[in-house]
Amino acid sequence: MTEPTLSIVLAVKDGAENVPALLDAIKSRGDETEVILCCAGSMPDASSGIGCHAFPEETLVPVLWSEGIKRARGGRVALTTAQFVPDPRWIYHLQSADLDRWAGVGGVIDNDPRSSARNWAIFFLRYSAFAPPLKAGETNEIAADNAIYDRAAIFEHPDLLEEGFWEPSFHRRFHAAGRKLSIDPGLVVVHHGTVSTVSFARQRFLHGRAYGVERAERGSFPHNLLLLLSSLLVPPLLLARIISRIAKKRAYRGKLFAGFPWLFWFTLAWSAGEAGGYASTLTRKLRGNAAGPSKRHA
Repeated sequence: MTEPTLSIVLAVKDGAENVPALLDAIKSRGDETEVILCCAGSMPDASSGIGCHAFPEETLVPVLWSEGIKRARGGRVALTTAQFVPDPRWIYHLQSADLDRWAGVGGVIDNDPRSSARNWAIFFLRYSAFAPPLKAGETNEIAADNAIYDRAAIFEHPDLLEEGFWEPSFHRRFHAAGRKLSIDPGLVVVHHGTVSTVSFARQRFLHGRAYGVERAERGSFPHNLLLLLSSLLVPPLLLARIISRIAKKRAYRGKLFAGFPWLFWFTLAWSAGEAGGYASTLTRKLRGNAAGPSKRHA
């Protein structure tokens, strides 16, 4: 049996109905590529030869990714989720990515043009920074939802991997070690989001809270109090950043107006979580209950 050189880790938390189309898009992968499905809850139907692993329903995507990475045999590890369907040439770009030069290579994330206003809002909030067109070359950030990494570089940080593959934490470590990230515009996936409104708002709240806790753990009491008070500015700042990005991308401008109410709601959920993270950390420190900061960055 051929030992794989490329491992594709597919996290399935929402969007299980997209898995057949995703697997069909990579059917030309060859024996040198293995596919590992890590599923939160029940597993979708998959063809033979696919490694499937089930985890508790509440398991987060970064944890599903880390479990897949630990099981991967290839020297290069590609990540995505069941929210996406790859371009037919996705496999080619994964197999040809220069991981001798780059610790990780990320690609472009587009949105299904038939999406609802709510799903356009989710796309704008999560992926507008990686929407086409993008220029090839070195970058500070890539989205792990459409990326390939040098597996050895990931395993240099086992402490992070134990908490899940939260890519901003790994990217900071890579940069600190002099390793670089790159964008390949030919590495394309299309967002076919199926997550519910309540589930996505809850996800944004929890990730915002994790982000607030991590920032607050590093700061003094006055600094954290300032962060808590300034969290009121988070929704308009996030919205301004997203609108600025979309304004430069003509193809998406017409979708922004319809999706704006959802976008506003989701940014409120994030900012409420972030404020809650600051508040809980301030309260804990006042009570003298010190705890080390999480290594992850939501």
